[in-house]
Amino acid sequence: MQKRIFCLFVCICLLVCGSVPAFAAENDPVRRFLIFGCDESGVLTDTILLVARNAKTGEMSILQIPRDTYAAYTKGNYRKLNGALRALGSGNCKAFFSRALGVPVHWFASLNLKCVPALVDAIGGVDLEIPMDMDYSDPAQGLEIHIPKGMQHLDGKTALSFIRYRSGYATADLGRIQAQQSFLRAFAQKCECLDATTFMKLFFIAAPNMKTDLPIHEAIGLSHGLGKYGFENLSFETAPGEAIKGKSGAWYYVLSREGTRAAVNRTLMPKTPVTDAQFDPDRVFDRPQDSDFHRIYSSP
Repeated sequence: MQKRIFCLFVCICLLVCGSVPAFAAENDPVRRFLIFGCDESGVLTDTILLVARNAKTGEMSILQIPRDTYAAYTKGNYRKLNGALRALGSGNCKAFFSRALGVPVHWFASLNLKCVPALVDAIGGVDLEIPMDMDYSDPAQGLEIHIPKGMQHLDGKTALSFIRYRSGYATADLGRIQAQQSFLRAFAQKCECLDATTFMKLFFIAAPNMKTDLPIHEAIGLSHGLGKYGFENLSFETAPGEAIKGKSGAWYYVLSREGTRAAVNRTLMPKTPVTDAQFDPDRVFDRPQDSDFHRIYSSP
């Protein structure tokens, strides 16, 4: 099931990565990968994942960070992490997350989600239980979302609308994260019985929409790790925190410092546990001038 989806990702990496650089000698077998799912413009990111793999054991785990997470990665006013890739570039994004989380991030990959409609249509659509009537209109973006509540068969265009929708969720970004996970499960189920022709069709649809510095040997290692453990044994967490409305009316997700540090230690497999002093030393996830933000950040 989901193994096929991950193998598709690995195959794409094999195509687009151009070299096999030797990794700097470390006494740590864990490698970490920063993965962005970008919106159709390629400017903002809808999904932020940090994947950790132990090269010796094959063990893998994932930490997902909500795209609305507040973070001071720029001196400008825009402080949501979904703009970090645009502002910093892939190399500086790796450096930013490495310092903020207290663990080295080695590799990067991004996938433009504009290829989602073609991917979904290639497998004949997906069946999903829609939790509510989804209605949203944004003429400026040319975005119209109208999906009725209940079991629906989604074609590619509607599936993309489903994973982009967020306005009706009480928890904003967290609601969309749950919807994205539901979509991935439905998509994976449809891929259980892919024939070789359809699999390669998916591959050639996705490949032009991916960028990565992942070397070939690491892509192969990811594939082997998944083959050994499978998705059913894969640890997957969302960074703890709370969604909150800022004074401007915009929604933000504020990380819990202690909760996220504990999640980093559970999922990203540091050689030794990340200490309080090592986690977020610059306090980029805090906004002390805003009492509500600071309260969430400082909560146990």
